[in-house]
Amino acid sequence: MARIRTIKPEFPQSESMGRISRDARLLFIQMWTLADDSGRLRGNSRMLASLLFPYDDDAPSLIPTWLEELRKESCIVCYKATDGGSYIEICNWKSHQKIDKPSESKLPEPNSENIREHSRGV
Repeated sequence: MARIRTIKPEFPQSESMGRISRDARLLFIQMWTLADDSGRLRGNSRMLASLLFPYDDDAPSLIPTWLEELRKESCIVCYKATDGGSYIEICNWKSHQKIDKPSESKLPEPNSENIREHSRGV
């Protein structure tokens, strides 16, 4: 379910955002619309491409690279859960999004055992 999210005015001037590509920044912002109230979302790159870049034929092959950029900059955590699914948690979510009446996440949490060092193939 898509959600309304906010982008702070200082987002474009963020040094961490300046270190990643324009396409990775766009992916990052678009992922916010898929994230639940805990900042978690499913992380399969083909699914993300179909939902966030439906008109871009090259997106499925590029998203893993963009996710890796975001992971290296500590914007996201990529992880696999015991159900075998790939997931993403957006770092510092609660400090950047004000959620009125947040609902409990139905997605598993990342932990030290399921965090992936690299998001390739997520």
